Amino acid sequence: MSDDKGPFAMSRRVVIGAASAAPVVAGAGAGALPDPAIARCAEWMALDAEIDRLGLRWSDLETILVREKRWEQMTPDERVALSPTQEMDAIDEQLEPLFEQREAWLEALPAVRASDTYGVVAKLEVALRVMVHQQGDGYDLFKATMEELRIARCPNCGAPVCKR
Repeated sequence: MSDDKGPFAMSRRVVIGAASAAPVVAGAGAGALPDPAIARCAEWMALDAEIDRLGLRWSDLETILVREKRWEQMTPDERVALSPTQEMDAIDEQLEPLFEQREAWLEALPAVRASDTYGVVAKLEVALRVMVHQQGDGYDLFKATMEELRIARCPNCGAPVCKR
């Protein structure tokens, strides 16, 4: 985690991931003007990736404990004595504020207006990821983004991107 231990503290890995993911999420070229939705979506995707990374590490530790230490047969006191559980507890502490931050960013994302089709596509990528994770909890974002897509115009020729 960063030096800021507040509820929305982020690791450098998340910040670096967001910066590097922005053009990938949007598919934008080097000369493209920045769309505010692209950066926000890239930040969200990087945060989601960090949560996945921590969750996978926790799962790996749990698998080790189950296979090698017969975790399921241990008492709670015996489980606490094992060193991997300390790392699992640390991961749990890291994940809680990250989950809250991801939810807050998701709630704010429908209000971030995409200025081009790259931004719209970035928002659709986030909506899809949310729906995959949470079985439908991206409906408001998806609906707002589809409305934007319906009125979006090509940045080169001005033609509507979607025809009704």
